[in-house]
Amino acid sequence: MNSLRSSLILTASLVSAGLTLSACGTNPLLHGQEIESMGNAQPVQSPASDSPAGQVVDFPAVIDVEAAGDTVAVRTADALVVGTPSQLQSGQAREFDIDPNCGDLTSSGDKFWLACVEKLLSFPTTGSTGPATLEVDEDFPVTAVAQLSTGEIFVGSNQEATVSVYLNGEKTDTFSVAAPTDQLVAVHNTDGVDNVVRTWGEDTTIQSLDWRNSREGGRLRVGKGVGQISAGNHGVVVASDALGERVAIYTAQDVVRLHQFGNAPGQPWAAAWDSSRQLAWVSDLKNNQAQAFEISTGVPVDKGRIATVADARTMAVTDKGTVVLGSATGDGLQLVTDPQLD
Repeated sequence: MNSLRSSLILTASLVSAGLTLSACGTNPLLHGQEIESMGNAQPVQSPASDSPAGQVVDFPAVIDVEAAGDTVAVRTADALVVGTPSQLQSGQAREFDIDPNCGDLTSSGDKFWLACVEKLLSFPTTGSTGPATLEVDEDFPVTAVAQLSTGEIFVGSNQEATVSVYLNGEKTDTFSVAAPTDQLVAVHNTDGVDNVVRTWGEDTTIQSLDWRNSREGGRLRVGKGVGQISAGNHGVVVASDALGERVAIYTAQDVVRLHQFGNAPGQPWAAAWDSSRQLAWVSDLKNNQAQAFEISTGVPVDKGRIATVADARTMAVTDKGTVVLGSATGDGLQLVTDPQLD
């Protein structure tokens, strides 16, 4: 990982001038010509799948997938299924009923979190107990949640440009951000304070939070149309540029910074960080594939692809390296323990 960190530092100096150009704002006109429209990326429908890699478990349409350690949480319309890859394959995973109105699923340490309008649900990665509930005091429906390693819980909404912070069950802060929030992700920094980033698909932006100073942080565009983001270690954030057919690598050690863009033909959508192999992944909905990238050299290097289930709009990788993909149209839950890569 030292080579990755060194390359990120070097790349930062090369792209720093471009960050201002990528910053969010009203699209300008150049010599009377309109800039190509950006934002509002939507997942395309995949063709029928053909021999997906690994094992495929029968599953209803999957809305979200997250991994915490070697445990996986799979969210469907009205249930959250929690277990190891072997438990998911054998049917021994735990299943909890949830409200269909619950929002984004995230993981933190030994918990999975769901934002459910007026409350937060936390599900332990092990054991047989049900979810714990934290009531939230907000004037907006809470649809996104992220927890730092130090315990702070951040909540946001896809209807309001506001983020609030809770600690030990109590609300401690509220501040405005640039726009409503689609995804809210905790970014672990081993050399400093954890950070939080948020995305908004309508204007394809990613923004860090200067939460210790109760304010929003820097904001950048994610190519032409952000799909999904996923946090890795050492401040790394992987993002898919669904409309630009690229994978983007950011860091959020203090403010969010763009470090790398790589080609990801088709329609990249789901994003994941593979800590066991030190790889960034994105799914390709047009071709029913998932593509892996090595990012230690300063430019994403294609390390290969695996065949996926149709409509693999969600993706996660366990600490032991099992790649998990969920089909949004009922083609199954895919578990790949040993992806064949370069």
